[in-house]
Amino acid sequence: MKQENKKLDLILTLDYEMYGDGSGDVFETMINPTNQYLDFCARFGIKTTIFFEVMEYLKMDEEWENGNKMGYHSNPAKAIRNQLIHAYKQGHDIQLHIHPHWVNARYVDHSWQPDPRYWKLTHVPLEADEHFPLGLKELLKQGKSALEDLLKPVDAEYVCNIFRTGGYSITPSEKIVEVLKELGFVADSSVIPGAFLDNEYYTYDFRNVSDKIPYWRVGEKVEDQHDQLTGQLFEFPIFSKKIKRYKKYDWQRIKIALKNKHSNITKIKDKVEGKTSLIEKFKFFLEDEYLTWDFCLFSTAKMNSFLKSALIARDASEHKEFSPFVLIGHSKEFLEAGHLERFLKKNVYRLNFMTLKQAVDKCQAITIQGIRPDDKIIDSSKKLIASF
Repeated sequence: MKQENKKLDLILTLDYEMYGDGSGDVFETMINPTNQYLDFCARFGIKTTIFFEVMEYLKMDEEWENGNKMGYHSNPAKAIRNQLIHAYKQGHDIQLHIHPHWVNARYVDHSWQPDPRYWKLTHVPLEADEHFPLGLKELLKQGKSALEDLLKPVDAEYVCNIFRTGGYSITPSEKIVEVLKELGFVADSSVIPGAFLDNEYYTYDFRNVSDKIPYWRVGEKVEDQHDQLTGQLFEFPIFSKKIKRYKKYDWQRIKIALKNKHSNITKIKDKVEGKTSLIEKFKFFLEDEYLTWDFCLFSTAKMNSFLKSALIARDASEHKEFSPFVLIGHSKEFLEAGHLERFLKKNVYRLNFMTLKQAVDKCQAITIQGIRPDDKIIDSSKKLIASF
């Protein structure tokens, strides 16, 4: 089959979490919108990867068990457990997402107060100290164990072995990569090719990462795209496109922002921090930004635009046999499915969906065994076509 006639492989990933500052209602920001998302996936035969923010869940579970209802009528930790088990039974992939500022979080005056010193995974010490009770390895191991304790009773073969760090803040990544490999992780999806940000809450530098390589084997750093012939850890970057920053604020994004007003105002403030004058802030919105393909926030037109870019990128890819594209969304932002549905309806014959676990299996078949995959991965487009 010619490259231009092949279906485009898309991997939908959902970051499953509350707001970064600890605010939000679990049922409004996680349970209810994720139920809608899972229903949507079921309608169209899509299997997705859910990145579960484990540390906030563990803190809420501990608080509930200590007798603090946190304003809830029913146990939010139990609701999370039930939803993830349900999602896994439907064939979705559940993997690890960590914002380490939850480790020291305290519930005070009817609200959560995360520790701002540890927003970034790179700030977690290698060994526990007087400020942070877990070393880097212990933190990741605890998150991995929490997921496996939850899902192994459902499937004895389940393994938590794919990771995404909070806020993409994984650079410098050498120590993190070392620990991920030591704990048996086989993939990471934290990189945004071309993107750069460095402030109090976000630090990542992917300016030297090419968007021509859809995945690669990680050497010492996640951002090293050298042709690694061996090694267990794959990087699956989140697909991005360079645009003028102001262009991302179309009506669809504004509508979601108005519904999640507190969270989105905080995000903007974080990213314009240090720009004191109105001129500097105005220039900020005129700068280029590498915008991730967000299936929750994008209008149909923007998704179609990113699809065209992905098709071009696939045709220019260094991996002709397999060029997957990772999309991102957040549970708290899946508030309406209309734009995504219209996008799927228009492009149904072009698309195939898979989980990150399936993508890893396919990459291993191609690059480790030296053979072409045997098409055991279900072509989700068959059900997608039937749904219309």
